[in-house]
Amino acid sequence: MAKERKKKALRSASVDSKAAPGTLENEGKSPLENWADDETSAAYEAAKKFYKIIVAGYRNQEDRGDEIEAAWNIYNCIPDMNQGYAGNSTCYVPAVRDAINARAKRIVKQLFPISHRHVDAITEDNKIPYTELSMIEHNISRTELKDLSRTGLVAGDVTGQWNFYIDYTKSYRKVTKLVLKAPKLSIVDGESVVKGEVHDPIEDEEETLETEDVCEEGPEVVPFADEDLFVYPPTASSIQKAQMAVMRLRMSEDAVARMVDEGVFILPEGCADAHTFFEREEPKSKGRQKRDPDKKAVHDAGIKTEGTVKYALVYECWCRLDLGGKHKEEAVVYFVGEDEIIGIIKNPYWSGKRPIISAPIDKIEGSFKGRSKIEPVKYMQWNLNDFWNLGQDSALYSQMPVFAANPMSNPNWATMVLGLAAVWPIAPDDIKALTFPQLYKESMTMCEGIKRQIWESLDVNETMMGKMPQGRKNNQLMGAMQQEQQVNIIDVAERFETQVLNPIVEWFHELDLQFRTKSVMVQARGEIGVKASMIKAEPQQWGQRILFQWWGTKAVAGMQLLQQQIGFLNVLKGTPPAMLDGRRLNILPILEKGVESLFGPEVASKIFIDERDLFTVSPEIENEMLHNGLEVDVNPGDNDIEHIKSHTEAVKLAGDPMMVYKKHIVAHIQAMKKKQQQQMAMQQQMVQGAPGAPGGGQAPGAAGTPPGALPGQSRNAVNPPGAIHQDQMMDGNVMARG
Repeated sequence: MAKERKKKALRSASVDSKAAPGTLENEGKSPLENWADDETSAAYEAAKKFYKIIVAGYRNQEDRGDEIEAAWNIYNCIPDMNQGYAGNSTCYVPAVRDAINARAKRIVKQLFPISHRHVDAITEDNKIPYTELSMIEHNISRTELKDLSRTGLVAGDVTGQWNFYIDYTKSYRKVTKLVLKAPKLSIVDGESVVKGEVHDPIEDEEETLETEDVCEEGPEVVPFADEDLFVYPPTASSIQKAQMAVMRLRMSEDAVARMVDEGVFILPEGCADAHTFFEREEPKSKGRQKRDPDKKAVHDAGIKTEGTVKYALVYECWCRLDLGGKHKEEAVVYFVGEDEIIGIIKNPYWSGKRPIISAPIDKIEGSFKGRSKIEPVKYMQWNLNDFWNLGQDSALYSQMPVFAANPMSNPNWATMVLGLAAVWPIAPDDIKALTFPQLYKESMTMCEGIKRQIWESLDVNETMMGKMPQGRKNNQLMGAMQQEQQVNIIDVAERFETQVLNPIVEWFHELDLQFRTKSVMVQARGEIGVKASMIKAEPQQWGQRILFQWWGTKAVAGMQLLQQQIGFLNVLKGTPPAMLDGRRLNILPILEKGVESLFGPEVASKIFIDERDLFTVSPEIENEMLHNGLEVDVNPGDNDIEHIKSHTEAVKLAGDPMMVYKKHIVAHIQAMKKKQQQQMAMQQQMVQGAPGAPGGGQAPGAAGTPPGALPGQSRNAVNPPGAIHQDQMMDGNVMARG
């Protein structure tokens, strides 16, 4: 029997990607087709069979959830029942936490270089899609992907899995602004008047308040807990290939009401709105009880209450169902109980993919989920805490002297307490001072050894922890340690790029193509030499195929290889044309890459000036601007002789009382002389020849750096006062000598 679908006005001012953002502009009418209102449909009957699998799957993950909880306690330095020593000291040594934070900091440094160029693209026609790249860079900044990546990296080390959920949201908010407006006018005898008086359009302007709807839309990246994801079968190689991917959602009353307004949810019979849905009785658990009542939500969906917070526990199941087509189609099913399905909709994304990005930090054969990095070192961390607390108690006791007194000689020994100017009625030979053994020294040695083993197991060395290695140090040792550190970090960073960041930027592009309806101002990203600016990015259309790749690790590796590239550039410059076998040498891409890597795209556009942007202004227009007192700059692309002639004639006709024409003519003369000097310098260089190479057949070549040699600093040269020595650079991008 079909449920009655209640029609109501859209109350929410925001939507997500499961309901097309056009719903807000379509008077609240959702374009979604929902199969949850027909219990006799094939999709509904097939979806009902999934609930028992989902419940069993989350029950089977309870042991993993307990391990993850213990791992988070270790990272957050929370003592639990795993501590063996129960003394006075309750310290927690953050060895694991420090190592994981050090890993995350350096991985983020590799993934997000300072040049702020994160993504590269390859297209079918070998052209760079600057507009698409600008939009992706804009979304990377808007979603704060760098901070989210740091959070995801830490969670990945703790849980063994990187987890992100992708969505597209759109909302409207009202903005009030103050504007100046002239009052309404009426024309009487050819004059503008207001209330019978002559109107001055400037002095009579009034301040008025206006409200405007501002649209905010864009992708959203949300990290989520590993315990809330269930993949069936658990041996699936990826989310997209799994039979089911289930997310456990905890939704507030407002969130449920919004989903109802969008048409994603159809509430059960007897629930007029979200408030009624939240006030109904919680479904019975059918005898499934656990030792921990707080974990009962693992088994049953529905309305849950923890403390004073009430939420709806909803299972969002991504699966393939019969939706009436020739083949099974990707669908989304929402469960709130065994026999309660409140939503069955078709996958709303044009790409047909599931918006869940989940990958193990270390792939385990035969398992979708990975293992926590803390799992192999958790016992060492617990022992480290026990030995440390034992040593702290020993240090405390060792500072307190103990006196042994003969009770036969002094029956009132209990009165012998430590006090100022105390007098003890006992013979000096009948009392003896004792001290506790100083076990804290051995404890510190043991703790240091355990800490080093934890660092080694987590691929962390002393330099990553901000500590200099013990013993004698030289440049070769420091260089080797930094290179070894980079190997471990780059390995994890490259996997994070492949499994997480590359899919995220692909989602950014696909969601922008599908959902964005408004133009947005973004920072233009163009060829080097073109000045960076803000452009209006219009909604995009489907076109050629674009492959996006994260550029982080490649950019950092490029910084380290830049010196070798500069050296090889000398080899290219010194290669005779006869050895090129008909090829033409173009070193501009090498120079562009080096400038952009060192100085970033913003500064590089000011270093490399593209003459294609030097648009000149005709001298007649400049004459008009100068006549009106406007300042006019001399463009390097101007024809100086033609401009000087035109400006001189203008002075004869209109005069030059403010000397603006004369100043501009002098600037043209100076620009013309500068161009002549540059031309002479280029001709002289061609005659003398290039350093280390024959001079075009006219000269044997100029003395200079030989081909293939890297210019180096002379032995007697010193850095300016206050400069940091190269071996003491803290920047991970700067390699030490070695």
